[in-house]
Amino acid sequence: ILETATEIYCAMLLMENLFPTSVHEFSGAKKAWTQACHHHNNKLAYDGGILKLIMAWSTHICGQFKLKAHPIVMTTFSCETSANKGVQAKNCLLVSELKQNLVFIFHTWGSSLNEHTGLYTNPVIQQVINEVLFKNKLDDSIKWGTYYNPFPQVAFALVLTAIECAIDEWASGLCEMISIKEDNYSRVFNSHLISLDEFSKAAGKLDPLKKLLEQVYDTG
Repeated sequence: ILETATEIYCAMLLMENLFPTSVHEFSGAKKAWTQACHHHNNKLAYDGGILKLIMAWSTHICGQFKLKAHPIVMTTFSCETSANKGVQAKNCLLVSELKQNLVFIFHTWGSSLNEHTGLYTNPVIQQVINEVLFKNKLDDSIKWGTYYNPFPQVAFALVLTAIECAIDEWASGLCEMISIKEDNYSRVFNSHLISLDEFSKAAGKLDPLKKLLEQVYDTG
């Protein structure tokens, strides 16, 4: 039951709120436990220890996305570990270019923002998602398709945040590990979430975001 409860709790976080207050964490853990008991046709009571184990996954799930984003970002964008000052300067420049107008979220880059194409379809995004949630047919995203299909907008914003965090690690020219749970990344996360809302509303009833998130799940 505990395993099922943590799976449901993570799914709820990825659907609703990745940076909940302690009150919301507590109520979310209780809700997840209740749903897990219902799933197993069991009425086992929870205690404080069980709820703490469930709530601990709020930090773990964010860390998982960041952990998988790090090597993918390093390989995809050709970041290099070196004591050579020229290589370090190249890394700094690369980070600056990737962060400018969030170019890393586009599939194809042009010489200006208007020339970038494929918004939110850079392959690195799907790669990170697949590494965390679509490794095999037994993964939570398949087991709990009612939560993950279409792919949650909140989870998509987390992926973008994890990728940006992994890029920021190279800002000095050398790789310096950064925790995605630090206060500044909750603001980055909210910024991505707002941008996704704007993207969704930009085309009216066509809602390109909905189609994108459906495709993300189907591709995974």
